[in-house]
Amino acid sequence: MSVSAAACPLPSKRDSAGACVPCESLDPSSLMSSVDLSAAVSTECPLWTIKTSSDGVNKLSRSYVAKNFVSAMKSLNDCGEICEALGHHADLHLTSYRNVEIVVYTHSVKGVTRNDVELCKKLDGEVKVAYSPKWLKENPAAVGTEVPKPLPKE
Repeated sequence: MSVSAAACPLPSKRDSAGACVPCESLDPSSLMSSVDLSAAVSTECPLWTIKTSSDGVNKLSRSYVAKNFVSAMKSLNDCGEICEALGHHADLHLTSYRNVEIVVYTHSVKGVTRNDVELCKKLDGEVKVAYSPKWLKENPAAVGTEVPKPLPKE
């Protein structure tokens, strides 16, 4: 999985080389209001939830159970490649060998900006996950974001 920083989808400023500079150019005025954030999550990235930390920082969170450890690590590595290419880093968590949580917010302004919503959409669109079959059955909204099943041999 490879992402070109020059093809950055985040609606932010670019440096003189054309690379995406999503966080450094933002200030607290770029934080999304609770109303706008709720609307964006429900319509643009429905697999994500809004979590507010104990210090009042809004964050976007997506959790899932992968089929196994290798599948969990592959999804995290794919997320990491995208985040690194964009210079916009998510917090990635793995517990109990296959429980994954991805947390996205703009660290420099301590909250969620439009860039974060765009990153969530990009992760949903490009990272394919081999989910636990039980988890996928219980979370039908994730259908379409999983690793395609191989076609039966004829």
